[in-house]
Amino acid sequence: MADKSTNNIELKVLVDRRSNKVIFIEPENDFLDVLFSFITIPMGTIIRLARKHSDPVVIGCMNNLYASVENIDEQKFWIDICKDMLLHPRNAADSHCNDLNLKLDDTEPRRYFMCPNLCKVLSYYCTYCPSCLLIMNMEKSLSLRASEDGSVFVKGQTSFTVTDDLQVIPPNSSANSVFTKLGLMDVDATEELTINIGTVEILNLLMCSLVSKTALTETLLKPQQDLKSRSTVLNQAIHTESQMSRDSMNDEEDKISLNLVVSKSKKMVCYAEAGEDFVNLLFSFLTLPLGFLFHE
Repeated sequence: MADKSTNNIELKVLVDRRSNKVIFIEPENDFLDVLFSFITIPMGTIIRLARKHSDPVVIGCMNNLYASVENIDEQKFWIDICKDMLLHPRNAADSHCNDLNLKLDDTEPRRYFMCPNLCKVLSYYCTYCPSCLLIMNMEKSLSLRASEDGSVFVKGQTSFTVTDDLQVIPPNSSANSVFTKLGLMDVDATEELTINIGTVEILNLLMCSLVSKTALTETLLKPQQDLKSRSTVLNQAIHTESQMSRDSMNDEEDKISLNLVVSKSKKMVCYAEAGEDFVNLLFSFLTLPLGFLFHE
């Protein structure tokens, strides 16, 4: 249950005493809403949050992409606000996430603007209306009706089970079937703990979910452990050649031309010389929500 006065959520945690690992938790909906909100967070926001973590997490090359946007002069963007759009991407579900008991995203709430001709609604100030090309500077107030029980994504009074690797098991599964699914043989070796978590623990959980298959254990029982990132440093000299590459999702789509400089000895790309179409596509990765990466 969430304590709104202290911004904490209370969790009932079932632990295997022998291995000191979380078996599962049976949280109330306030925690599930926060957990499901991870899927809606844009990659740019996740990278910004990762920087605040006590042990900063490196998410592949995405940290470099975010830092590149930071270091590019605003004059290189189409309009000034474009840089802020990429560094502080808007969550498409932010109107729902604003009602979470524990909220990670520190981006300013979305504001909506219309052009003087009242053509369309957009979320950024001083962008051009796609219909009439006038500046959109008339603010429009939009509101969503909150649920009666205070829930955000899941219905109130619905009980789920969440395993250590963040599998959410529907409420129609019995405790015995959960034990069987997890391969737990000795029920007597378990212990139930009550743990209060706040935004620090939720941030830890988000970071652990990116690099660990025991996210609840790492967050609730072993918070002192560092999140390890792996990187490879190439120190050897690289011989290069120029090569043209044309690629696309399929032959019917428009193609993007890249001038690649590759290493023949390492069989790897050193860098690419690209136009604005490819750079725009690359920067757009920062606006993609985490859930999009797993969408089939």
